[in-house]
Amino acid sequence: MYMKKYPCVYMRGGTSKAVFFHEKDLPEDKSLWDDIFLKVMGTPDVKQIDGMGGTVSSTSKIAIIAPSNKPGVDVEYTFRQVDIVIPRVDGSANCGNISSAVGPFAIDEGLVPAVEPITVVRVLNTNTNKIIEEHVRVEDGHAMVHGNEVIQGVPGTGSRIDMYFEDPAGSKTGKLFPTGQKKEVFDVPGYGPAEVTVLDCSNPMVFIKASDLGIKGSELTELNQNKDVMEHIERIRGIAAVKCGFVEKWEDARTKSTSAPKVSIVSAPQDYINMDGNEVKADTMDLCCRAISVGALHKAYPMTVAVGTGAAARIPGTIVNEIVKPAPDQDIIRLGHASGVTEVDVKMGGEKVIKGGVTRTARRIMDGWVYVRD
Repeated sequence: MYMKKYPCVYMRGGTSKAVFFHEKDLPEDKSLWDDIFLKVMGTPDVKQIDGMGGTVSSTSKIAIIAPSNKPGVDVEYTFRQVDIVIPRVDGSANCGNISSAVGPFAIDEGLVPAVEPITVVRVLNTNTNKIIEEHVRVEDGHAMVHGNEVIQGVPGTGSRIDMYFEDPAGSKTGKLFPTGQKKEVFDVPGYGPAEVTVLDCSNPMVFIKASDLGIKGSELTELNQNKDVMEHIERIRGIAAVKCGFVEKWEDARTKSTSAPKVSIVSAPQDYINMDGNEVKADTMDLCCRAISVGALHKAYPMTVAVGTGAAARIPGTIVNEIVKPAPDQDIIRLGHASGVTEVDVKMGGEKVIKGGVTRTARRIMDGWVYVRD
């Protein structure tokens, strides 16, 4: 039996990679999509050896793009996170890093007219029903690739893309604080009390203090081998998933809500060695943070979580705010993560999050056809 093939583009967006499809090139019956995406990535298989996946959550992603006829929207973008070890495709959340590649893709694919020197692309993310405005540098009718912008977690430099997540609160639950509380104590089965903040801003997320997990908060991939701590984190995430209304029992989050909520482990600024072996100093950050994505340490920091972290830092009463203690007019929050320090620019109106801005780079890696077995 011959294999089916689909036109696609393989792109890096920020510190993630995804296979991009035009929606028109996929079957009209969307119930067929998950099976295609699993085969494209080579899931389930820890090596993803028979597909395009890169064995970690940040490289096992899918983006589906379509032109939009909605007012003020250029393109619509649907994100799918493909698990690695279980046959699951999760559409409950967005990926901010992959979002940064949507603008360049739309320009280069002719979905948006290229305007020099900067083309503004307004993207509707269908997972969250939120607008992302992207300012993409353009040259000779194409999105620029070369530039001087450095983002932590990506070698070399690239062309700067300015992204703004507009009105990001309540992306999935309709509320900035889904539980109605800025901080609360979870009674974690088998572990006891843990103080957390549950926030829905660009994506739902739960913040956990490193001290409540018995860790420093500056750990890197060695955290993945600490089965007790990772189980502790997953149980907290499961309780947060129940409180957000994603599952009925916390145990179900392992298989039924693998991408939402996200997890951020927070601690006071501290010195550490990052993923590239470089020293990161405490005085370069306002917060030390580590993200857990689909059961493993994120090797950088998801951009949607960065926006939520910046917002939490600006709102009195959250555990993040208590650590950061920002000045009243401090829009820029510096996040010290596994790959270095990233700045997030959060504009507030009182305790309303108006928008969160981050800077990324992106580029096309490959285009052609991806073949999948029937």
